[in-house]
Amino acid sequence: MTEDCYLTLLVSLEPIFEQAAQLALDLRGKVPIHNKSATGVEGVDIVTGADLQVQEFVLSRLAETALVECELFAEEATPSVSKFKGTNGLVLLIDPIDGTAKYVSGGKFFSVIISMHNKKDLLYTYYRFPLLGWTKRIVKDKAEDIGSVPAIQIKPGVDAMGMIAYLEYIKPDRLPPEIEDMLKIRGLSLHQRKEIVDEGNMISLMFLEKIAGVAIQNPVAYDCLGSLHYARATEKFEIYSTIDLSKPMKGPFGVYYPGLYVVWKK
Repeated sequence: MTEDCYLTLLVSLEPIFEQAAQLALDLRGKVPIHNKSATGVEGVDIVTGADLQVQEFVLSRLAETALVECELFAEEATPSVSKFKGTNGLVLLIDPIDGTAKYVSGGKFFSVIISMHNKKDLLYTYYRFPLLGWTKRIVKDKAEDIGSVPAIQIKPGVDAMGMIAYLEYIKPDRLPPEIEDMLKIRGLSLHQRKEIVDEGNMISLMFLEKIAGVAIQNPVAYDCLGSLHYARATEKFEIYSTIDLSKPMKGPFGVYYPGLYVVWKK
C-alpha cells in the first residue's frame, strides 16, 4: 500500500475513533484511578481504567486492518500493542485520553488523539473532544474542524496573542539567540499555559488560534506534535524546529523526540 492509501484508511476509520471518545465519556467517573509513574506531574502520572479500555478498543480494531503494519507508539500498555509490526515505514501514535487530569476532575478539554508520521513528515493528526462535540483533523497540509468549534475563556487581563505557551512540566531551555531576538521584536514572551486559561489546554489554544504560538522541548510522541503539524498545515505560523522524527527516545514522560520546536503567528 502507498502512504496515501494508509491515510485514506485512517480517515475511513474515524467513526471508530468517535466511538472511542464516546466510550471515554461513558466511563467517566465509573472506573478506578491509579498512578502509573512518579514524575510528580498529575497529568502524566495518573491513569484510569478508561485510558486502558479506550486504547484497547481502538487498537484491537486497527489491528484488523493494514495499519497493523505500522510501528506503534501507544501511551498505555494494553494487549493489542504487541500486534503492530513496524514493517511499512510509518509510525502510528495513540493517546487514548489526552488530559487525563481534566477528564478525572470534570473538565471539558480532554480528547482522544490518533496520529501518524513517516519518520520525516507529519501526515495525520486527529483530536476528538467528545464533551465539546469537536474534532480537529489534519491530513498532510489540510486542517479542518468537524462539529462545533468551542469557545475558550482567556483569563481576564491576559494578552494571549502576545504569549508563547509552554507545558508546565517542561520549560524550554534557553532559546537560540536569533529566535529569542525575533520573538522580542514581535513583542512575544514565554508563559505557562495555566497563566492563560483555567479550563483549556495548549493544543486547544493553538487550534483555535487564541495564542501567538507554542514552544515545546522534547515533545512527547503521543500528544505534543499536533501544534507543529497545525503550524505546518495552515502556513500561518513561523516555525523553528530541531525535531527529528526518526530518532525517538524513552524518557520519564514516555516516548519523545529530542529537540525543540517553536511556532509563532506570522
